[in-house]
This record gives sequence, structure tokens and C-alpha cells, in this order.
Amino acid sequence: MKPRSSRRRAPREKTESPTISFGLLLIPAFMALCMLLGGSSSGGYLANAALQLIAALVLGYSVARFGSWTMPRATKVLVAITACWIAWGIVQLVPLPPSIWTLAPGRELLEQRLIAAGLSLPWLPLSLDPAATVSHLASLLPPVAMGALILSRPFSEAKWLSWTIPMLALVSLLVGVGQLVAGQDSPLYFYQTTNQGLPVGLMANANHQANLMLCAIPFVASLAGSERAAGAKGQGRDMLFAAMAAMFLIGVAICQSYAGFVLALPVTVASWLIARPRSLGPARYIGPGVALVTVALLAAAIVVGPPTVSDPALSQAQLSRPAMYAVTVKAMGTFFPVGSGFGSFVPTYKLFENPADLTNVFVNHSHCDYLELALEGGLVSIALIAALLLWWISRATSIWFSRSPDRLERAAVVATAAILAHSLVDYPARTAAIAAILAAGLALMAPKPIEVEQESITGGRHLKVE
Repeated sequence: MKPRSSRRRAPREKTESPTISFGLLLIPAFMALCMLLGGSSSGGYLANAALQLIAALVLGYSVARFGSWTMPRATKVLVAITACWIAWGIVQLVPLPPSIWTLAPGRELLEQRLIAAGLSLPWLPLSLDPAATVSHLASLLPPVAMGALILSRPFSEAKWLSWTIPMLALVSLLVGVGQLVAGQDSPLYFYQTTNQGLPVGLMANANHQANLMLCAIPFVASLAGSERAAGAKGQGRDMLFAAMAAMFLIGVAICQSYAGFVLALPVTVASWLIARPRSLGPARYIGPGVALVTVALLAAAIVVGPPTVSDPALSQAQLSRPAMYAVTVKAMGTFFPVGSGFGSFVPTYKLFENPADLTNVFVNHSHCDYLELALEGGLVSIALIAALLLWWISRATSIWFSRSPDRLERAAVVATAAILAHSLVDYPARTAAIAAILAAGLALMAPKPIEVEQESITGGRHLKVE
């Protein structure tokens, strides 16, 4: 194993206890809970509520540990972006006097309706849907807790995510296959609002299931590369990891997700670069062979597969993505620069729909998370998203071209890239499961904090790299 860069957390010097530590179980257990309970953004209210309650406890535990750590600058930037996002959501809930909220763009219609009804203008928050904004802030608890937990524990404990994420993704894939076999009335569909007839697995949306499959592939690659670097031998182990990656790619194909089709090849190539063998022999050709075969399978699924690759209702022109983007941009211009409030997309979007185009299918999201968040959060959210993307590019470049690369960090780069790219045409990170993987990936990409130890006798203190 190559020595880690001095900028990253080094392994502990002291002898570890043979027993399994609390932290060693906590990180994978919480990730498993997020993936099992957080498969839907709009359904599974009880599951999401339970997950958010647990996340609040985990977040409190993690924040309490931050007092004994010194954070590198890049990590502080990531934490600051997260804190500013939460703070802006809270600001949107603060009641304001009429003299202030009426100045915010887009509030003219509300003001006119109140005046027409003969009502005095009350104190109101900036958010057009305060309850939805509260729900948005609550939905941030699982991913924020996941990221904080990883940053507050030794780096070695987070490495178990290389097993947790692929194993849970495999469970989701098997559930999806069972859904296909049992048909649209299968009891394996866990959410009332879901893509009936498609293998959604533990998720509610086939596109999100495809994204989960993609996220699992680089972590499988990190496992394969780490096993080989540790001196493990045998073609059987390589074949096992290659078979898992192939299964996930086939899972993408049967989900019939256009975004999954597009992202499959770059994710496969990047994952191969993580796991590529350095020794000669048949193992060298496993990765490229799997990539070629799976690309052929994906092409076959598009050419000879079912003609409908999405909900038939969405084939209507007014429900196409370009049409939804046009309406969202129009609404965004009306409410810019303050925004309509996080979570207020549905009522805001309805204000700008053409009455002649209304159908029995309503638009619940813009299917471009960046546009939707820009509408809801205005200039502040645009600035924070830009800051996060710049941070990601900086860290991804540093990790990918490091002379002493860490395979888990590279896997985090690829997984987060798949989620961020998919968010251009969908909303995968709206689910707690995908959001937790995104947060975990960002935390893994961040430079690790340095533990501050107090001297028991002299009263001084020193820094200890963890």
C-alpha cells in the first residue's frame, strides 16, 4: 500500500483493539439506513421521518466531536457552503412586515389577492410555501449527518463504505429483478407513487435506481484495486468484482433510463482507471472486456428494447423536459434574486403554466435540480451551487492526479460526478439514499481534519494526524 499524502489523514500509529469499534459500525450502519429508508423524495413519509430523527441524533454526535479536530481550509469551505445553505433556508422562514416582503420580486400577485379580499397585509416570510421549506430543511438532515459523521471519525472507518454501498445496491438490484418477475402488482414495490412495471428496487423512481447502480460501480472498483494493492492474488477475486460491476451496468439497462445510458460509459471507464491491474495476465483485460460487453448490452436495450423509456404521460409536449425548463426559467426570472422559497416549486410552477396545457398529470419537479434550486433559492442558491461545483472541481483534480492516489477517494469523485451530472436532467439527490451517497462522497473528497490532543500534565496541546 502506498503511503498517503501528507495532506490526508494517516493511519493510527497505536495498536488497534481487536474488537470492532463503535465508529466502525456507525458509518456503514447509518449509510445502510439511508439507503433502505430513503428511496423516495415524496413518498415514504414515516420512513423519511424516522430517518430524519435518527439523522438529527447522528448529527449532534458528530458536531460534538468537531471540538477536538482542526479542519483544513478546503474542509472548512465545504462546511461553510453547507451552513450557508441551511442558514438561507432558515432566513426564508422568518416573518417579515408588509413593508419588506412586498418589495421582494414576484409577490405582487399575493399582495393583490389580499387587497382584493379586503384583508390587511400580514407579516409573511419570503417563502411562498413555509411548510415545504421546513420539509426541505428536514430532508437535509440525513446527508448533512452522513457527511459530518465521516469527517468526525477516523478515515479508516469510512473505508467500509466500499462494501456497504455496493452491497445495498446489489440488494436493490435483486429487488428490482423480483419486481419485474412479479409484474406491476408486485408487493415488492415499497412506494405508492412509483414507476410500476420498472425495476425500481429500493427506490421509487427508475432513474434514481439507475443512478444508484452507477454510484456503486466505482466503489466496487476501489475494492478490486485495494485488494490487488494489498497483495491479494487470484483471478477468481477479480472475476467476482468484474461480475458485480457488470450486474450493476445491466441494472442500468433494465431501468430504461436515458441518463443512465449516457453516464454508463464514462462511469465504467473511470472505474476501470481506479481498479486497473498493473500486472500482466488475463486480469488486465477483464475491465475493458466488461466495458465492451456492457456497452453492447446497453446499445441492444436501446435498439430492440421496449419502445417506451419513460412514463407515457411524460410524452406529452407540455410535460417534456424542454417545456418544463422553459416554464421554470420564466418563473425564476419573476422571483429573482430572492427566489420563491425552498420546496415551493409545485405551487410556484402552477402560476406560470399555460391553462390550455393543463392535464391530470402535475409537474412535481423541473427535472433539472439546478434550475429548480435557482428558482427556489434565487441568487444565493446560485452562488452556493457555483461555489460547491468549483470546490468539487478543485478537489477532484487534486485527488485524481495525485502521485499517491487513494482508491476510495477516486471512487467518491466518480460517484459524486454521476450524481451531479444526472441532476442536470433529473433530481436524484432529492432522495435521502442518493443524497447520503453524495454527502459521503464529498466528505471523502475533503481533506481530513486533524485531531487536537490535550496534554494531561503540562496543560499544553499538540496536533495529531488521524
